[in-house]
Amino acid sequence: MFSISKKIENSSLPIALKWSFMIAFFITIVMTILGWFLINQQRSFYLQQNQVLGNSLVNQLARAASEPMLAEDNLALAVLAQQDVKSNLIIGKQIFDKEGLLRANSGISAIWDFRTLMTGDKDTEGLLWQTPNTKAITFYSLIHYQETTVGIALVTINRKPFDEQLSNLTNTLTKTTAALVIVSILLAFPLAFFLSSPIRELVEVSSSLHQDKRIGSNKAERKDEIGRVLASFDYLAQGMKEKRKVESAFSQFLSPSIARQVLSKPQGTELGGKTLEGSVLFCDVVGFTQISENLPPIEVGDLLNQYFKYFSMAAHHFNGTVDKFIGDCMMVLFGVPEQDKQHGLNSVTCAILIQKIARKINTQRLQAGLHIVEFRIGINSGLMLAGNVGSEHRMQFTVVGDVVNLSSRICTICEPGEILVTKDTLEQPGFRAITQAQSLGMVKVKGRTKPVYPYRIDLEHFIRTSDIDNYINNVLPEIIVS
Repeated sequence: MFSISKKIENSSLPIALKWSFMIAFFITIVMTILGWFLINQQRSFYLQQNQVLGNSLVNQLARAASEPMLAEDNLALAVLAQQDVKSNLIIGKQIFDKEGLLRANSGISAIWDFRTLMTGDKDTEGLLWQTPNTKAITFYSLIHYQETTVGIALVTINRKPFDEQLSNLTNTLTKTTAALVIVSILLAFPLAFFLSSPIRELVEVSSSLHQDKRIGSNKAERKDEIGRVLASFDYLAQGMKEKRKVESAFSQFLSPSIARQVLSKPQGTELGGKTLEGSVLFCDVVGFTQISENLPPIEVGDLLNQYFKYFSMAAHHFNGTVDKFIGDCMMVLFGVPEQDKQHGLNSVTCAILIQKIARKINTQRLQAGLHIVEFRIGINSGLMLAGNVGSEHRMQFTVVGDVVNLSSRICTICEPGEILVTKDTLEQPGFRAITQAQSLGMVKVKGRTKPVYPYRIDLEHFIRTSDIDNYINNVLPEIIVS
């Protein structure tokens, strides 16, 4: 039974249904035991009633037969034996003397050696017996006269009426018990449903935690333990709602991966970081100063937002993390903060996709008679420090190091619509399999004493050998001029 209860408890059935089964099961057990007890009690009562009635009749016959037995008045004994024998209950009476000789007889009786009964310890006793046609109980009582045993009296009672009454009562109790069990089982379901209603309220409230819903006033007004729990849930729901608002606002200013890292790890808000290997992409607007001079600030902002919106989507598709927007420049990280063994390959592919998206947007803007812009992209790969930089009161997650600085520098020497990468990026796994690169030789960049050797990515070769146009149409079909 314990294993069955455990299986029901661990099942996915609603708790109201589980409780219904358990309540119905225990009610069935209790009602069955109660019915069995009542039937046994009634059977004992009927047997006791038979015993009292039989003893009373046979004792009465023994007292009445004492003087006629001593006087050997057989006629009087015969009259006593014939009284009440024709009733449905009494089916026989016999009177024997102390020698065992039958002195009076009426009806039927069991066959015994009655002399042995007179030598027994009991003056009165009942003897059960039956034949194929008769079920009876014979009661006997010794006949005394002034403390002298002078004979024995027997009264035989028909057991059939008693057995029929007992059978009818047993059937009635059995049917009543079965009916009560059925009614109890039927009532167990609404009872379990009613008892489990507070639990359903708790489940409903816990579900509302994920949907930013408040608890209904009728539930929050409960004054019992459930009401206090519901109030706690309401408080928790409001806290989670505020937390989601913070997370949503947070993720708009930080990339989702960085936001998750800061929110999930308290130590993520400490200054410092760790050295990671990755790639850094700088995407810069060509001629932004002139554009800002000729357009109102709001149009400049709308223009940048249109391009950067889809650039950010492209970065996301290649596991990139937008670190920051610096005016007209976008900085994207690959392999940081989430490690990526193909950070170099993803960074270059993302850069090609950005230039392709920029061409498509420019085509649409030209058709709409709007200003267009071109972008230059620089990429470098290597070790960098990734972590929080600033002060305890104001900090920002970013990457620092020579790899980052060099990526920014080669972006400034890039021609419009081109992508420049360093040798470290060129040597990343899988790079040469997707595109070709042309060396620009040794180049001096501003603020750096050592020369660099950048490579120009062959965009047209990549576009010809790849399915990038279909990719843009399938993944970024919503690129339109707003």
